[in-house]
Amino acid sequence: MTPDRLYHAGDMAKIGCNGCKGCSYCCQEMGESVVLTPFDICELTWNLHKSFDELMEDKIELYMTDGMVMPNLKMTSRTGSFGSKEVCGFLNEEGRCGIHAFRPGLCRLFPLGRNYEIKQIETADGIKEIKGFQYFILKDSCPNLNGTKVKIEKWLEIPNLKKNEEFITTWHYFCRDFQDRMQKMLRAGEDGKVKRENLTMLELFYRKPYEKGRDFYEQFGERMDRIS
Repeated sequence: MTPDRLYHAGDMAKIGCNGCKGCSYCCQEMGESVVLTPFDICELTWNLHKSFDELMEDKIELYMTDGMVMPNLKMTSRTGSFGSKEVCGFLNEEGRCGIHAFRPGLCRLFPLGRNYEIKQIETADGIKEIKGFQYFILKDSCPNLNGTKVKIEKWLEIPNLKKNEEFITTWHYFCRDFQDRMQKMLRAGEDGKVKRENLTMLELFYRKPYEKGRDFYEQFGERMDRIS
């Protein structure tokens, strides 16, 4: 389905939701959909002072999608003010996010999605591919959208957004290529190789701690160079 309209980070979009007052809809019963990037894990480990394995105890879990094993926020059964639902483990009893200042990228993004595209441009050296994405509003995704216009970069609240968008693009196409390779291996009956490849990927990009005080994007680039 083609989005009705695409946006850049500097654009205004009707995504205001009154500060989510009295609402935690997007933190409930999300299944395995809140997939975490290496940047998300870096933010969680740095700010919570916990390792990846410690987060695995009750806050995140591993899930395979299209042959690739990735971590996602874990939904846990809760009763009380939420009724009886599966909710994010970081949601407090007041229905507010306990990690809002360093929440994962997909949480920041909602109710927006990303539309990835590869453009081809002619240069003096031939055809060059430019990879990137634009934003779009997920229809009927949030019950509290009130039509207030907000600049997307303000909504996301991500420092150095340009670098983050470059990272997101790189990671998206890496995952796409990785998944393609894993599916070919699975079709060939190479299940053991798929497991080893996933363990290597998880160790390199998720379990191995990112050095605090150093730029994440620089460290991510070094890790990408190792797996290329």
